[in-house]
Amino acid sequence: MSIIHTELIKGIELYQKNQYQLAQAKFKYVLSKDHSSLIAHRYLTEIALIEGTAKNHIAPLIAYMAAHPASSELSYTLGMCYQQARELPLAVAQYRHALEMFLDTPPIHSYKQQPKVEFDTKIHEALLWKTLALLRQENIKSFATAGSLLGIIREGAILPFDKDIDIGVDWGQMEQAITLLKSQGWHEHMRSYDLINPRCFAHPDGVTLDICGFGVDTANQQTICGLWMSDIPFEWNRITQYPTLNLVEKTTPFGNVWHLAQPELILSALYGDWQTPDPLFDTILCAKNIRSFSLLTQCFVYSRLYKLCLMSEWGKLKHILNQLTFFDNNDELIKKLTDKAESMPT
Repeated sequence: MSIIHTELIKGIELYQKNQYQLAQAKFKYVLSKDHSSLIAHRYLTEIALIEGTAKNHIAPLIAYMAAHPASSELSYTLGMCYQQARELPLAVAQYRHALEMFLDTPPIHSYKQQPKVEFDTKIHEALLWKTLALLRQENIKSFATAGSLLGIIREGAILPFDKDIDIGVDWGQMEQAITLLKSQGWHEHMRSYDLINPRCFAHPDGVTLDICGFGVDTANQQTICGLWMSDIPFEWNRITQYPTLNLVEKTTPFGNVWHLAQPELILSALYGDWQTPDPLFDTILCAKNIRSFSLLTQCFVYSRLYKLCLMSEWGKLKHILNQLTFFDNNDELIKKLTDKAESMPT
């Protein structure tokens, strides 16, 4: 095994252990000896995405793609860089291009889905109520939402296959809530994936939390939430619409909290038939209350579809394609994706 290959393997192992600076040094060494290393270029760009500096890699990626025009992975990575740089029209085009190339020339390497992290429902639920009680004490309007709310109302407990806890707060109190969370040992996770809403936090116990800001659209007085970025036109964001939120007090073993007075209305807006379990439901892509097929919505849709293709998750891909409602019936890319998903064993 050559020194270059050995260093590349070490870099990948360090990356997988989240030791990004050490991994970065390995990949830079590989490129100093072999500038054509596709893997080293891609991993260095992914580290830049984690650090928030992906904009600096756009020009080198474009140049590098000229030498590897059939690489769907490079096209996908460039799409992520454009998304982080707020160049959403270019990001959408690049994600779609990655899907087209994948369908025409699938990558040689296959990818496996990462094993799910153990989810201790007792720890998560206790921390949910403790956090809500603390927010209530500070008079911050807050409540369980999304998957956490679904579990509490439908199952009477946090869903066992969930991956985090979800708390909604008044958008005007987001910064106050974040300051309080940090004082309790929470730290922001992955820069909240370049979003200002929701904000993602991790707890020393291993629990992650999405804190979702709910506001009112001044144009129509509609209650809104969603996935929002800064420094882009607001209509580019993925905006979700809800009925008016009314809160009541609820007593828990950890203290009084606020709770939605009519949670079923919120669940119906988000999930549609929320009473029927659907473990394949993808809230980000398939939420029933997404306002429009905005640019950021498209970024999340096309990038997620590409990941499902890359991991050969054909059953889930087919399930999601059947639930998405924004697509043009004449979109040839979606037709080809659907045909591909239906032709593959699940």
